[in-house]
Amino acid sequence: MELNFLQDEPKFILTYPHKSKLNVIYPVFMISSGVIVVLILNRLLSCGTDFADKCVILMVLIYAPILIFSLGYYLFMNATKLEVYENNVVKYYTYGRRGHSVLLFKFNIEDIEQIKIKKSPFNCLKLTLEIKNPIYCVFHEKKLNKLRKVSVITDRKNLKIFMQQMEQFRYPNF
Repeated sequence: MELNFLQDEPKFILTYPHKSKLNVIYPVFMISSGVIVVLILNRLLSCGTDFADKCVILMVLIYAPILIFSLGYYLFMNATKLEVYENNVVKYYTYGRRGHSVLLFKFNIEDIEQIKIKKSPFNCLKLTLEIKNPIYCVFHEKKLNKLRKVSVITDRKNLKIFMQQMEQFRYPNF
């Protein structure tokens, strides 16, 4: 399968719609919650009682998973995107080092086997695509002879445009 990727601008991009708000709120939230937790832990450690030790363990067991989840979610929100081009070529970007987008797969629209849509918070939808034989693009281009799943969280308007594109491609006489 020979694909031509010499186009400049994508027809449309599916990505998380609230990136700017997330980029303002997230660092402030993480720094302030981290400072609050450290101050509470410091205060509890200075008490030196068994109850304080149990509270420290409880706080670490609660705060650490929340921190890890929010870091992963933040990277996923900022870096995953799906670009659709005029010649029905789709590029899927995922997060790499330092949260920058890295081209992971490229494929044609006809390679999409199944589309799943699931509701997500803040008036968004999670789009999951099953793709047959995508081209893996991280180190070098290699065609995978497997079925792969990719996910993007996007707003309803962009997903509606994407679904119209899929309808036109699958049923051109419709």
